[in-house]
Amino acid sequence: MAMPPSRSWAELQHDLLVSIMTRVGAPDLLWGGASRACSSWRAAARDPLAWRRVDLRDWVALTSGRRAARPGHSSSRVPVHAALVGILEVAAKLAEGRIEAVLLPEFADEDHLLFLAERCPNLHYFSLPSTCMTYDQFCKAIGGLQSLKGMAVDESLINYDVLLHVHQCCPDFVELKVSALYVDEEMASVICNSLPRLKKLEIPSCDMSSAAIIRFLDCLEQLEHLDISGYETSAISSPVLEKASRLKVFLWNSKFELGEFMDCSNCGEHNINPQEPCKCMMEHKVMDWLAGPS
Repeated sequence: MAMPPSRSWAELQHDLLVSIMTRVGAPDLLWGGASRACSSWRAAARDPLAWRRVDLRDWVALTSGRRAARPGHSSSRVPVHAALVGILEVAAKLAEGRIEAVLLPEFADEDHLLFLAERCPNLHYFSLPSTCMTYDQFCKAIGGLQSLKGMAVDESLINYDVLLHVHQCCPDFVELKVSALYVDEEMASVICNSLPRLKKLEIPSCDMSSAAIIRFLDCLEQLEHLDISGYETSAISSPVLEKASRLKVFLWNSKFELGEFMDCSNCGEHNINPQEPCKCMMEHKVMDWLAGPS
């Protein structure tokens, strides 16, 4: 079978390039291959839409004293804390106020969250791994993020008053991801009672009781997506599966069971960035482009 003629990656349509750039980490967009490639790739890397989602989770360069300066400007080595503020400043400027999601590194603290609340009031989602956040400062930041739809936080912030403040300040809040070692029925009740409108809940890789899972399924009436994959004890019983059958997505992979079911329509309607094509759609578009004209 004859192979289709080769095509230059530089000829990719701008909107498809931007979709690709949304999945590239901020360091690569600023200093990596994207910023050093051809003009079309550089333009896509600077498109405000490419900065709707800023992923800084794996920014190892920060911990080694990477220079944080605006592209095209001179720079000097700066402390880790200030370097992250500098990168967030650059991202806010490039996004032209359109940042919708920020995934922060492990060393990020309350000052960085407060910065986001001030500079990105339309933020829809943030991930904050920090385990040393004070309730007062966290609630202060949440007060400035009224457009927030979801967040990923450590279990240290799973407190009724804190989550109730999120519920009261953010009317569209529907998604929560928690990093926890153990979730019992009491913690499950705190989440259910303070955030009753949750549609998506992720608590992967933790020890979770069957009673906690059932509490989530019974009390969160609008829940559509539950991810408890990677847990360390077998807690998936017939009652759990029966109650979970109403969900669109239920992930419970572990060393004891291997199971999941999901409704593919979840890619569009419940994505944090609904204008951004889902992964399967983007892969389909890339393959169509590589195949060339039919």
